Amino acid sequence: MGFRPDSGRVDSKPLPYYAQNMRNVIILAVAVLVAAGCGGAKAAKTGSDSAEAWLSSTINGQKVGYSLYRFDQYPGGYRFESFIKMTVAMAGKEQRIESRSVANAGPDLALESFTFTFSSQDRSFAVKGRVAGGELVFDAPGDKQERTIKLTGPIYPASAIGRLVVVRKFAKDSTYKVPVFDAAVMGVVPAEVRVIGREKVKAGGKEYDALKFTTKMAKFEMTAWVDDKGMSIVEASPPGMKSERTTADQVLKAEPEGRKFDVLTMFRVPVDTEIPDGAKVNRLKLEITGVNPKDYDLVGPGQKVLTTSPFVVEIKTPDVPTEPVPLPITVEAEFLNPSVSIQCDAPEIKAKASEAIGAEKNAVVASRKLVSWVFTVLEKQATASFPSALDVLKTMKGDCNEHAVLFAALARSVGIPTKTAVGLIYMNRAFYYHAWNEVYLGTWIPVDATFGEFPANALHFKLAEGELSQQAEILGLVGAVGIKVKEFGLAPAE
Repeated sequence: MGFRPDSGRVDSKPLPYYAQNMRNVIILAVAVLVAAGCGGAKAAKTGSDSAEAWLSSTINGQKVGYSLYRFDQYPGGYRFESFIKMTVAMAGKEQRIESRSVANAGPDLALESFTFTFSSQDRSFAVKGRVAGGELVFDAPGDKQERTIKLTGPIYPASAIGRLVVVRKFAKDSTYKVPVFDAAVMGVVPAEVRVIGREKVKAGGKEYDALKFTTKMAKFEMTAWVDDKGMSIVEASPPGMKSERTTADQVLKAEPEGRKFDVLTMFRVPVDTEIPDGAKVNRLKLEITGVNPKDYDLVGPGQKVLTTSPFVVEIKTPDVPTEPVPLPITVEAEFLNPSVSIQCDAPEIKAKASEAIGAEKNAVVASRKLVSWVFTVLEKQATASFPSALDVLKTMKGDCNEHAVLFAALARSVGIPTKTAVGLIYMNRAFYYHAWNEVYLGTWIPVDATFGEFPANALHFKLAEGELSQQAEILGLVGAVGIKVKEFGLAPAE
C-alpha cells in the first residue's frame, strides 16, 4: 500500500477508577505527540548518517517530561530509537512513566522489526515484533503465544514520519496517506500527512529554518516543525501539549512540574444539569458541540442521533432479552476472536470464565455473572499501563480499561460476542472519559463491569469501539467537547 498523495446503578465513586480511560489517552497523546516527527537511533561508526534530538515536553506550559530521539542510517536501512519520560498527576496520584522503543526499517523506511518497553510504578512490560510474510508478528504482554496483524503493504514506524517527509521530498501543499505502526497502541493506524512548507520557528532560545507539516492519526492532529534530517524542532497538539528542542543539560536539570496538577481535570466536560447520584437513568438526551457527527459512528445500542444541527443524541437503556439465549452464540463471530489485548483463547482466561459462570448455558445469565464477577474481584485502582486481559488476570486490579478488557476476554471465551466501547460517562455534574463493553444477546446490550451494571445505564455516551488503535480516535475530541443535558428519564421504581 505504501504512501500516496491525497445493574443500572452508578454511585459516587472515586475518580481513580471511573475516568481512567483518559489516563491512557494522555499517555498516548504525549507519546504520539513527541514521536510523530522525530527520528532516532544510537549513533554508530558504520552509519552513513545519524542525528539526535532532546525535546522538553509541556502541558499548558508546565513541564511534564522529556524525550530523546536518535536515528542512524546504515547501508541496509535505518534504526530509530526513542526514550520518553513523563511525570504527571492522575486523580491525585503521581505517575512516573517511561517508554523506550527501537524500530529497524529498510532503505525505504518501511518497518522490519521493533521493540517497545513501558514502565510505571504500577506496571511494566516489553513487546517485540517483526514484519514477516505479509504480517506483523509480535509477542503481546503476558501472552505465551505470538499474535499477528495482517498487512496489505509496507508500514512505517511512527518515529520515522519526519524522516519520511524529508527523504521522499513530500511536496508543499500536498497530503499523503501513510500506514503507520504505533507501538503505543499496538496497531497500524492510517496517518494523513499534510506538508505546509518552510517557516521560521523558535525553540530553546534559538531560531530555526524548519519544514512544517501536520500528522493526523486516529482523528488527532499534531503539528511538527522539523530540520533537514527530519528531526523535530517543535511539536504541538491540543489540548495545550508542546515539545521543544533543547539541550540534554537543560532537559535533565529542569524538574518536571507535572505532579503539581491533575491532568484528568483537563478532560472533564462539565454540565449544568445535576442528575441524582445512584439514579437509575434509562433515557438521556444530550446536545453536543465540538464533535462533527460525520467523523464518528455514533449509532450504538440504545443510542441514536436525533438531529445534526443542533447536534442532539438520545440514549436509552435497551431491554435485556427475557428468553434464554443458548451458549455458544455463533453469530457476530468477529467479536469472538482473540486480539492483542483480549486473549480469549488463553487457557487461563477460559478456566477463569468457566469458574465464574459454572454450568450456565444461558448467555444472558452468563453475561450477568461475568459482569458481577469482574466488578467484585478486581481491585479498583488507577493504573498507568496498557491493558491486557492476561495481565489483568494476573494482577487483579485496574481501572475501567482493565475491567473492560478482562470482561471481553472472559465473555468471548465462553461464546458471547463482545466489544469494547469508549466514550463519556456522567457523574457529579460532569462527563468523564470511560471504557465499557457491549455483548451480543440477540441484540447488542451495553454492560459496565467497572460499576457492575447489567445493562449499563443511559449515562454512557459512546464515541468509539474496538482495540486501542480504534479507541484512540477520541483523542481528537479532548478539550473540544461541550455537552448540555436536554432531558433525562428515570427507570420505574422496582
